[in-house]
Amino acid sequence: VMSAADLWLRSGNGVDLASIPVNGAVLMFMAGVVVGHVARLAREAEERMRRAARIEAAGRERERLARGIHDSVLQVLALVQRRGAEIGGEAAELGRLAGEQEAALRALVQVPSGAAEADADLRELLRPYGTSRVTVSAPATPLPLPAESAREVAAAVGAALDNVARHCPEGTRAWILAEEDGGAVVVTVRDDGPGIPEGRLEQAAREGRMGVARSIRGRVADLGGTVAITSSRTGTEIELSVPVSADKARADEKSGRRS
Repeated sequence: VMSAADLWLRSGNGVDLASIPVNGAVLMFMAGVVVGHVARLAREAEERMRRAARIEAAGRERERLARGIHDSVLQVLALVQRRGAEIGGEAAELGRLAGEQEAALRALVQVPSGAAEADADLRELLRPYGTSRVTVSAPATPLPLPAESAREVAAAVGAALDNVARHCPEGTRAWILAEEDGGAVVVTVRDDGPGIPEGRLEQAAREGRMGVARSIRGRVADLGGTVAITSSRTGTEIELSVPVSADKARADEKSGRRS
């Protein structure tokens, strides 16, 4: 704009355009391009710094939780597992379940070493939920998310299935559908249970229960996503929508422009 204004002002003074030196206009134009490029790099660097700060804060919090859980919950679960195996019978089954929960907790609070920003395929984290009563449907292509985000989404899905197991009649079926939709990964958990009574979620939040408010809504909100819950007498549907990383979105956009 400054280059064009400079040329316009010179030509307005009766000077022939062919005789006007363009060195100054070209330099101003190049300066504008350089300043714009530097500003874009500065924005990207600031976003990376914010992301690194969030990852560092999450790592410190994970370490703090790991210490507290190791000193209490994990030791109790290990004791239950050992005593259950010694007693046998139904206690052995309880011990086995306690051992599974201990392993799951250890994996949850373990601080990952190495590439914290590596992507994970969400499909691989959702497939273990598939059973004779839970059907998992995912696309043939990967659903990449930052590893931490993928684990949080999978944990939210696990919390939704836990609610189905606890509050629905035995034999209730559930379906998990994962897909990518317009720069976001969408996971839907649906069941054919009796539905959620009106006002039950609000009451649970007031009572401090963390099933939906923290384990599902809280996890997805921390990732910048949204949760939509639809319930009726024929079942409940929970839709989790989480945006893909900014870097991946930019890469997809560039790829689309090249194609």
